[in-house]
Formats: sequence, structure tokens, C-alpha cells
Amino acid sequence: MLFLIHCTQVADGAAIREAHYDAHRAYLKASPVDIKLAGPMVADDGEARIGSVFIVDVPDRAAAEAFAAGDPFAQNGLFERVLITRFLDITRGKPAFGPAKD
Repeated sequence: MLFLIHCTQVADGAAIREAHYDAHRAYLKASPVDIKLAGPMVADDGEARIGSVFIVDVPDRAAAEAFAAGDPFAQNGLFERVLITRFLDITRGKPAFGPAKD
């Protein structure tokens, strides 16, 4: 089942993010979790990182919570808040609205 993991970064988190970026990337690459989508949230300037979003396919909420808790960013205090919510993909990975793309 799919879960959306929405992580809001602490205000002064740039140094934490930088210090643990390589460990975070290694964690994602080594994870047995099926990560469908992942990336940083950015401020309106398109540059400043303000959090992270993941959509993961896991057996249950406990697995989503364990994945989120194991991230070095989370373990080192980067996130002020982590919200984990079940997610239904009505598009099944294809564009559902707007013009079709080839």
C-alpha cells in the first residue's frame, strides 16, 4: 500500500541537511522499501530546501514509519514534523488530467 511521507524541515536545517546528505542518499539507495517518488520540497525561490516528500509502497503503516524514522535526516533532527498518510494513486502512474504525454 502507498504512503505519502511529508517532512517539514526545521528553520535552521541547512547545515544538518548538508552534514547528513551523503548518509541520507546512501540510506535511500540501500533501502528495501519501494520508493515511488522522492525529493526535496523547496521554497518559492526554487532553491532553499524546506523539507522532503516520499511516496513509498510498503505492507503497512509500521513499515512506512520505520522507513521514515531510519532516514539519517530524521535521526539527526532535520525534520520539525513528519506526517505519514495513506495515499491512493488514482492515476496508476499515468497522467490522469491534462494533455497526454508520449
